[in-house]
Amino acid sequence: MFYKLQDKPPMGITTLSVLQWMIVTVSSSVAVPLMIGDMYGLQADEIGKLMQQTMFYIGLASLLQVWIGHRYPMIEGPAGLWWGIFIILAQLGTSMGLHPQEIGQSFQVGMILAGLLFFIFGLLGWIGKLQKWFTPLVSGTYMILLAVSLCSNILTGMLGIGFQHSKEVQPGVALVSIGIVALVVFIMRTKRFSSFAVLFGMVGGWIVYALLGWTEPVRPTEQLLSWPSIFFWGPPRWDWGVVLTSMLTGFVLLTNLMTSLSVMGKATDTVPTEKQYNRGGIFTGVSHFLSGLSGVVGMIPLSLAAAVIQTTKMASRLPFVIAMLGMMLIGLIPTVAHFLAALPTPVAYAAMFISYTQLLGFGLKDYVNVKMDERTIIIGGSSLLVGIGVMFVPAVAWQKLPALASFLFGNGLLLGVIVCLVLEHIVFRKKEEDSVKKDGQAA
Repeated sequence: MFYKLQDKPPMGITTLSVLQWMIVTVSSSVAVPLMIGDMYGLQADEIGKLMQQTMFYIGLASLLQVWIGHRYPMIEGPAGLWWGIFIILAQLGTSMGLHPQEIGQSFQVGMILAGLLFFIFGLLGWIGKLQKWFTPLVSGTYMILLAVSLCSNILTGMLGIGFQHSKEVQPGVALVSIGIVALVVFIMRTKRFSSFAVLFGMVGGWIVYALLGWTEPVRPTEQLLSWPSIFFWGPPRWDWGVVLTSMLTGFVLLTNLMTSLSVMGKATDTVPTEKQYNRGGIFTGVSHFLSGLSGVVGMIPLSLAAAVIQTTKMASRLPFVIAMLGMMLIGLIPTVAHFLAALPTPVAYAAMFISYTQLLGFGLKDYVNVKMDERTIIIGGSSLLVGIGVMFVPAVAWQKLPALASFLFGNGLLLGVIVCLVLEHIVFRKKEEDSVKKDGQAA
């Protein structure tokens, strides 16, 4: 590790690290408001507004966490589970005659209630106690399934499928993507610039796209400054199906909080304490409350941040804090937000490819640390086979089930982790479990 959590890098390195964190944050979040806007039939200016709100609240929520929450430089970004549910329920809702905006209004209520769930669990100190449920076998299963669930989107994006509405592989885009990955790997092998490999990959790829004429024009805007608003979708609306699904999602996302902090501890060479888990839960609740209040997709700590730190060998909080202040500023200036939103998605996927491989690495390391006896093979094998198998089942196959069942059985990541938890702690529960906890250095 070149720079640890408390270290303050020189100004030049800090500046480049700030820029890298901002670009990584934007690239990992920019697609979500675009997809939601398209699914919910929003106009271009409405999508721009949703984009700004997303950037502002990502910066605010991440800043609160690194300042007084779990205190790790971890991006609070849109949860894949949340925007997946946004899309699933939009499809189900329209088939039942509901307007997409009504679903968005109900989600605002659901996310606020999910935020209260996190807040209460953290305040009562229950989140830290739940940590013992997430053994290396459970966290390893989660990280492997997360990497597998992402690989399809990553490779699809790198091949140009979906870029500029293409439904086929674009050979030119694929070749440039391979070049970007090669550039990132090359820079990673140089000691002087290895910390900024992702940044150089994104900037270099963007320049190549611009020279080839593949970039989209930046949407013009007349406003110089635009303040965040509340209830983007309109006045809150109660819908039992959406609210119950949101509450269930909030509870399930406790898994993400546990594993994300555990992985971040490994990336930063620290051991998160029970107090950090509880503080992280409280402020994840705050970020969900802000998400519901503003109408953006619910935010959670992203394991991607640990992968970035593992790749760049830079864990310093200082550049991250400055970067999150910059994200809030982006959320106030429409022109900047629209410019960054013009980053070609294949470039982002290609530049982040090596970072995504770190997620799989974390999971494999957890499995290596577990004794591979018959019990472990049954639990791990069953969980992975169920989770990966469900990922190959078409989404339309679950549409006739109730929303809650569709959400549960249609998500391989979620189902695989639940199977692992049940097998690990109920079906094949050990009679005596040693849970030795060490004091961390991150707090």
